[in-house]
Amino acid sequence: MSVKPLRVRQAEATRSLLIEVARQNFTEHGYAATSIDDIIRQAGVARGGLYHHFSGKEALFRAVYETVEGGVIARVMEAAASQSSPWDAVRAGLSAFLDACLEPSFRRIVVLDSISVLQSQVLEVGIDPHELPMLRTVLTPLLGTASFGGMAIDALTYVALGGLYGASLYIARASQPRAARAEVDLVLDTLISGLLGGKRG
Repeated sequence: MSVKPLRVRQAEATRSLLIEVARQNFTEHGYAATSIDDIIRQAGVARGGLYHHFSGKEALFRAVYETVEGGVIARVMEAAASQSSPWDAVRAGLSAFLDACLEPSFRRIVVLDSISVLQSQVLEVGIDPHELPMLRTVLTPLLGTASFGGMAIDALTYVALGGLYGASLYIARASQPRAARAEVDLVLDTLISGLLGGKRG
């Protein structure tokens, strides 16, 4: 295996450092109250070094968003894959995603701030939300059940995405997120059990 040149490794390290420092600032202060100057100062990186990797604060935020969301999606997929039945896979995957809403970085960056910072790009450019492939993978096994046979996977995925967004916002905006998380659990169990006719599998 070839070793990356020193310059490449240094550039990767600088980019990772900027993302980590920005993640801490976006989590603690939010997107609007975080400045590029604060990130540069805390990271100990020259302004030119930041702009070598990112065109501005929004591009840096997108990189942080993708890092945070990517970690959660990996956990969702792992949780779903650990289950043997379609119902248990869906429930485990959704539970892992909603658990992430209790984590400060995910709650602030992905659930709350990304709506205002990145949503215009989704609407104008037609970028699909990152959760769509995740949901499609987790939900597809349900199409083999009696309750979901004949459904279009894309329709099911988009409808589920709306519910997932709503649930995550409810938890993230709650004054008592853990209590809200428990309330969402009750709704999820009731809805999914009803859709499956009370049968697992």
